[in-house]
Amino acid sequence: MDISEYGTSPNVDPLIKDLERYDLFKHVIELEAYGMTLVPPEKMQSSSGFIERLRDAIVRTFEKRNNVVVGDPAAAPASAAPRSGKGWDLIEEDEAFVEAAINPVVLTLVRWLCGQSAIFGGQTWIIKGQDGPPLGLHSDSHGIPPGAGQIAHMCNASWLCTDYGSADDGPTVFIPGSHKYGRATLPHENNLETTPFKSFPLIGKAGSLAIWNGATWHGSVPRKNSGLRVTLVQNYFRPYMRTMANYRGRISPQLLQKYPELERAIGRPLYPYDDPQGPEYDRVAPLMRAGTDPFA
Repeated sequence: MDISEYGTSPNVDPLIKDLERYDLFKHVIELEAYGMTLVPPEKMQSSSGFIERLRDAIVRTFEKRNNVVVGDPAAAPASAAPRSGKGWDLIEEDEAFVEAAINPVVLTLVRWLCGQSAIFGGQTWIIKGQDGPPLGLHSDSHGIPPGAGQIAHMCNASWLCTDYGSADDGPTVFIPGSHKYGRATLPHENNLETTPFKSFPLIGKAGSLAIWNGATWHGSVPRKNSGLRVTLVQNYFRPYMRTMANYRGRISPQLLQKYPELERAIGRPLYPYDDPQGPEYDRVAPLMRAGTDPFA
């Protein structure tokens, strides 16, 4: 029996089919139970050489924006790691960033967490060198008050562009199940050395996707190994959330024409109206559906 074949749930049925197509059922179970999951490279439907192109695009953009030379991240000194970074708003710097944003596995899991109307909110990088400092436990769901933990309001879908082989690589760490608490960390909870909560490290190969409910508590440990840890961080939001950047009207028509899924991902068919004096009712329906179905 395949319930999705009955067509009774138009928002979740296509997600179920994509979960089967891409072998992602284990990953949605982990998202529900632990608040995060790691999808290995062999499931990511990426083109050959994609993660190398993405890593090179990050390094090249960082070098250009900061007027520095990084070169090969594996051989780069810790001093090459950014202090400020200037790392947001990457989508038009290189088509590898577009491919990362609209990858079908990424969007399937994003829409499982945040609904069919989920909106791409921004990309940035993390470039971490040896002795790079830890990051305290926190939630990414900024602005969500306590008690709103029934659903994911946003999520983080990060591409590992270098190997996270062990805790010595300075990986992200997670508090399993913390997405169900429905609040951010309190001051006495966010220090990884003193927090009463047990954490686990993110371990995975370059080309993997780490995705988590925005409410899942996470931080990072210091990096002990040489070279640089390179990650592309991507945020996606339910349409009532404020995104880091408003891409409607900013992305070139040529790029939208080449990547039609990008137009949907940036929320262009949704609010706001282009003409506030003449409501465009076709933009209302998706948001109204989201008021009755968390998968809409």
